[in-house]
Amino acid sequence: MTPPHDSLPHDQRRARRPDTDKRLTRLRHNRVFTGVLGGVAEYVGANPTTVRLIFVVATLLSGGLLIIGYLLLWWLLPKGRA
Repeated sequence: MTPPHDSLPHDQRRARRPDTDKRLTRLRHNRVFTGVLGGVAEYVGANPTTVRLIFVVATLLSGGLLIIGYLLLWWLLPKGRA
């Protein structure tokens, strides 16, 4: 089954994307270790403490596998504003 053809030109299809200036970054403020989870919380608009608790519980349930993702985000995400 082929996807439906979009008749709009490329530049008009791009115009449908949401216009946002939000970027996922590591925070220099509101951080405990590296600022990764604080940055994720700010990006999604959640409480940083809640995001940290969810991460700890999910890490324990995954047998520690989420630590790899956390380290990758620490390495890949740029530092945010001060």
